[in-house]
Parts: sequence; structure tokens; C-alpha cells
Amino acid sequence: MSLSCAIETCKRKSRAICHCCNNNICLDHLKEHFDLINSQMNPLADEMSTLDNQLSLLNVDEVIDKFDRFYEEKCQELQQRCVEKVGEKRKNIHQLKLKINELIREQEATHDDICSLKATINGIKRDVNQYEENGIVVDVNPLIINQNLVYIEQGTSNELDVSTLSSPYRTIACSKDNWPAMASNNHFLLIDQYPNLCLYDKELTLLKEYPWDYDKIPDMCWSSTLNSFIIITNNNGVFLINENLISLECIQTIERKRWLSCTCSDSTLFLTTNELGSNIFQFNLLLSFHFMKQWESSQTCNSDELINNIAYNNGTLALIIENITNDKKRIELRSSSTFDQLWSTTFNASYHYGHWMNRVCVLKYKEWLVIDHKNSHLLHVSKDGQVKAKRSYEPTVNNAVLFGTNIFVIKTVDNVNSYRI
Repeated sequence: MSLSCAIETCKRKSRAICHCCNNNICLDHLKEHFDLINSQMNPLADEMSTLDNQLSLLNVDEVIDKFDRFYEEKCQELQQRCVEKVGEKRKNIHQLKLKINELIREQEATHDDICSLKATINGIKRDVNQYEENGIVVDVNPLIINQNLVYIEQGTSNELDVSTLSSPYRTIACSKDNWPAMASNNHFLLIDQYPNLCLYDKELTLLKEYPWDYDKIPDMCWSSTLNSFIIITNNNGVFLINENLISLECIQTIERKRWLSCTCSDSTLFLTTNELGSNIFQFNLLLSFHFMKQWESSQTCNSDELINNIAYNNGTLALIIENITNDKKRIELRSSSTFDQLWSTTFNASYHYGHWMNRVCVLKYKEWLVIDHKNSHLLHVSKDGQVKAKRSYEPTVNNAVLFGTNIFVIKTVDNVNSYRI
């Protein structure tokens, strides 16, 4: 049986599947779809040409010249100081010679004059000898090399084992009234520290604070395609902010709903709604967040269930689903293109509705970490849905992210802990 075109206003039969958005589209709308995609390419090509020209104009010699000029300036400064120092001593000697000649000419020198002159001459002699031996003291601050700046990954698999987590190598305090939202890329960690967004490096050094003037942030994620963080709010919509926290914009093409969780692939943004029988919406990152598809509650979860959290990895979506009727929670893995269920694993926990929710974190090797906030448990789930390890964590844990390839960050109600893996 032929399917209808995915465009709601179109009554034609579909004739093709668009691999970009995985929708069935008629021939007319398929051409429109391709034209829309192609129209985005020329500006990108122009932008790349601009960047290429910008790089070609960079003069490496000018950068090196800055260091040469700094060295020359310091040499000139040292030379000037030496001249001033020698001139100062010669002036003192000249004045003393005038005084001695005057006393000789007048023949009125006393015993006290002789003692005073000898003391002055000895003082000048010490200064000259010391200057001749040591010169001018140049205070150069030592260059301190931080051994943690470069971390060389070991030859092992670096697989996380939550049951044997050692002490964190870095810890920072966080406010107790903020939400658990946190996201990372290979270089930076962004944490919601209401009323600010805080950007940290891998040593958990605070790099920048950005005042947050909107409502609470349920979730945030990183888009490598856009090179920006995506932030969702309860009432003010969805925002895009670059990794240096310089440019913030509200995404106008996304409707303002009570969004609860977000994640993205290279081409798609997935958003879940904060309601029982949660819906999942898809938006195209490559086409200015153009709406792609809505997975309704009949396809996502039951009417008495809430999708707490969603995470994308390697063509799959992990969902944390909470049932308010039987107090059961589960993690489901689904195909990100067809939404077919690949596996489901249930874990017991009492129902807890609120902003301290259960979350899921992407790990290496297609594995997952489930954060059970109510019981403060970490559950390590394998790629086939088996619980490999489970451990309690104090103080109460509310979020975790994989920071780069070898750092695991846990956020609690009191602090943020960083581990090497």
C-alpha cells in the first residue's frame, strides 16, 4: 500500500524516501526539499572561502616578531637601567671628589671628616664591587609546567567501572538550588549554576560566567554540527549559545512548549515534552531547525508514563521512562530513524516527579549510565541492555556526563566531581 506524502497539507502519494529526514515525500515536495537543502550550500561555501582567505592572510612571521620585540624591549630596558645605575654611582663619586678637593684646598679637615669620608668611600666601593660581580638583579618568574595539561591515554580500553570509582581528581562546589543541567564537548563543560551559566575546562577551572535571564533549564546538549550548546527551558523556548558563551539566540523555528529533555545527532535535534504520555519532536539541524517529525505518546510511552531523559549515540536513542502507576522505571534503546525498540531494561525505584529526575549518560563502547536520583544510584548498562554494575553515591547524584574521551563528571546536590577513566 502506497503512503501519503509526509507534508501535512499535501494529499499526493509518496514516491520516494528522503534519506536526510527519513520521511516519505511526493515528487513535487521532494524537489522542494532538495532545493531547500541546496540553497543552504552556497552560503556555506562562501563562508568557507572567507575563512580560507582569512587564514591565508595570517603572517606567521608577525607572530614570531612579537616575541622578538618583547625580547628586544627587555634588553633595551636592561641596558637603560645599567646606564642609570652606573651614572648614579659616578655622580656620587664626583660629588665626593669635589668635597675632598675642597677640604684639601682649605686645609680645614677634621678627624670626623676623615672618618665620614672613609665610611662613604667604603660604601661606594662595596656598591661598585657588588655591581661588578652581580650586575642588576633581573627577577624572572619561573615557567611552571602543569603536568595535568597533557594527558596521554593508557594502552588499556579505558572502560568505566562505576563499582570501582576512585577518589575524584578535581572537585568544585555548586549551589544547592540549581537544576542538574550539564553538557560537554571535547574541551569545555557547561553547568547550570543559576543565575549563571558556568563554563569550565578539564581541570574544572572556571573560564567564564554568563548571566541567565530566562527561566529554569531542564536540560542542555552539545551540537558538534553547529559548534554550539543547545539549551531548553520550561517556558521561554530553545536557545543556541556558542562554546565561548558569547552569542546567545532563541531558535524561532521551534515552538515554545514545556520541553523536558534534549539530545542531538549530527543532523537532528530530539526534544521531549514535559507531560504524561510524552511526545518526541525531531528538528533538522542542517536546515535551521526545520520541523521533521513528531513521535506521539502512542509510539513513545504509555499515557501514565513520563520520559525523564533522552540521549543519542551511534544511531540509537536511550530513553529513561518513569511510570507513575506502578513505580517502575526503565531504560529503552530505540532506533533513532525508525523508533523501533531494540531492548528494554526495568529497574525498581519509587516515583519521583520533579526537577530532580532520572537521567541517562552516554558512555564508550555503546554503553550507558543511568542516574537514579531518588535512591542516589549509578547503574552501568551494557550495549545489549544488561546491568553490568550498580553502586550508591554520596552525596545525592543528579547528573553525569562523559567529558571528552577520558574524563567522567558527576554532579551532586553539593558539588561536581571529575574522574579519570
